[in-house]
Amino acid sequence: MPILPALAAGLVLAACAPAEPEPPVPEPVVTTVEFEHRLAEHLSRFTAAVLEPDAQVAPAAHARVTGCAGGPDWGVVPRAETTVSAGADTEKFLEDLQSWLGGNGFADTFENEDRRREPDGTRAVTGAGGDGTAVRVQMARDSARFTITLTGPCTWPPERPGGPPGTGVLAPLPPPAGPASLDDSTDLNPKVCRSPKLYVLNAGAPAYAGPGPHPMVLVAYTGRTNYREEEFAHDEILLPKSMAAPFTAESRPAKSAHLVVCVHVEITGDTGRDVTCPYTSELAGSGSGVPITFDLHDSVYRVTVREARTGAKVAEFTLPGTRGGDGACPFQLNVRGPGLALGVDESELERRLRPVFDGRP
Repeated sequence: MPILPALAAGLVLAACAPAEPEPPVPEPVVTTVEFEHRLAEHLSRFTAAVLEPDAQVAPAAHARVTGCAGGPDWGVVPRAETTVSAGADTEKFLEDLQSWLGGNGFADTFENEDRRREPDGTRAVTGAGGDGTAVRVQMARDSARFTITLTGPCTWPPERPGGPPGTGVLAPLPPPAGPASLDDSTDLNPKVCRSPKLYVLNAGAPAYAGPGPHPMVLVAYTGRTNYREEEFAHDEILLPKSMAAPFTAESRPAKSAHLVVCVHVEITGDTGRDVTCPYTSELAGSGSGVPITFDLHDSVYRVTVREARTGAKVAEFTLPGTRGGDGACPFQLNVRGPGLALGVDESELERRLRPVFDGRP
């Protein structure tokens, strides 16, 4: 049968056809040393633009891993790692860094409302910068520190001859984004006090300079545990009307304030006393008293006055909680737990704020 030999010959010819050549492995376009400098620059930015002075940042550890996925086996992946510790504020600083990364070119970082956790309870934030930097921030559950790990792309090692120029391949990093202005928020957001490097009340407010008046707004807030406010109540703290930024049809206080008075309320111990506060229950009918009994706690009020425009610190002082009994009852029932902080003396608060309101000499 003549067809079979011809078919066999065709099969032999096909088997002997040369294979398609493999595409060349891409070589690195930047040196290891230049990208190590870039990783150090990123870590320096994180510290300067995000972290407050009370955060403890460990010296960075640098490493080089030989062999690149999808690249040459002689290529080097640079790596830098540091840890940040800040006690009770550690998770707050992690969230600040997360927000900053999302606003400064690191794609795929999780937003504040997306609390990603690994199966072991570790909280993780990941992102990738446009220059080839990958970032991973992780914090074990209930830990007082988190780790920042940066890795670069495949780079050309210094001991290998040839290669790209030693410097100048990477474009300069763009200037970091400035703090976000929260003057359009419906409520006064505690972020302007908790994270003044990232958020300001009103970037268009007048500078704090010269004689007053310098109208103010007040933000009172407690500490945080597991993303929530601490579980205790405190009375509303009010500025004197003569100092408070006005609320008009044209402008909310956040628009007209020159200064933000940040009041951080802390409980420091148990007085051993209880206080019963009556409240009006609309469900039970107007005027019906609803008694709520609180465990009364000693307290301290840490006051920081900041410029509304920049968040810069203008003044700082501490006042003890002194008002007990009915004088400590919150005006509005907003129970966060059975604890109640001793109230602050508002006349003493006014006395301490008056020189700031009247202006600099």
